[in-house]
Amino acid sequence: MEIKRLWETINYFEIFPWLNCLTNIFNLSEKSNTKPNVPMNLILITPSQSNLAQHTINYLREKNLNFTTINNIEKIEISDLERVTNIICFSENNNQSLFDLINNNLKPEETLLFDFHNPTPEIKNLWGAVDDVVMGGVSQSSVKMGDRNILFTGMVSTANNGGFASVRTKNFSQPWDLSNYQGIRLKVRGDGKRYKFITRCEGKWDGLSYCYSFDTDGNDNIIEIKFDDLIPVFRAKTVPEADKFDSKQMYSMQLMLSKFEYDGGYNPTFEDGNFALEIESITAYGAENVPQIILMGNSNEWENINLHSSFLRTYAEMPEDLNL
Repeated sequence: MEIKRLWETINYFEIFPWLNCLTNIFNLSEKSNTKPNVPMNLILITPSQSNLAQHTINYLREKNLNFTTINNIEKIEISDLERVTNIICFSENNNQSLFDLINNNLKPEETLLFDFHNPTPEIKNLWGAVDDVVMGGVSQSSVKMGDRNILFTGMVSTANNGGFASVRTKNFSQPWDLSNYQGIRLKVRGDGKRYKFITRCEGKWDGLSYCYSFDTDGNDNIIEIKFDDLIPVFRAKTVPEADKFDSKQMYSMQLMLSKFEYDGGYNPTFEDGNFALEIESITAYGAENVPQIILMGNSNEWENINLHSSFLRTYAEMPEDLNL
């Protein structure tokens, strides 16, 4: 059983690419190992059949910029705003559904990275369990998709010299550039235990990581993690000589419950048994001029819109006027 879980972990996260190739050839795993496409700094465009809209789309393609279009603006969801930093609107549309979503769910100087209210297929294929089975332990965890959050839950045990359970993203297809932001904000509800947020600025499986420990109290908690406060760590030992976290290239994220803190210290809230951490959203905060709401066409056409004044608005009559 433990060998099966170890194999699934190795295959899911493509720890050994040559093994992953064999798995694909012989169909040896039930789990998907497709690398999800979750680009950062997306441009969102509302639908329109106007010449201006088509010209704008062609312009973005020529510039090789990452953009996505909304097929039905009346059915737009929060997940459509994930990792979006610029939103382009056209006056001939009924944009109020979009503006309501922005007003109710986004904040100035902040970008939504993951919204777990209604996880997309890409998100479901991005997060997976990494437990102490990789070093002979017996802890077990999983990430469960709920109606309004994801649940990191399971059983942690110190048997067989184990003592940690975690969920981790696969490496992003392209590392995220978060250099314009100050840090990461988690919206969670825990069980009174201390957890770790872990990220990496290199693509190695077992390389240097950057960690931040945070406490939960059984209520809704907002955890703000400044990039400058991340601790460079290799296998639970701090690496003081390492550079600070390079937010220009974030490769992955991980949440962990561990017996150990750092350098042999113990987690004061750790105990063998069941645990549960609900995660509602993960955002990047502290950037200037995001999200940028770009209103295309004549500025007079946008005088009476219901969009909160704290959001940055820019006007452009032609796509060549865009500041992206």
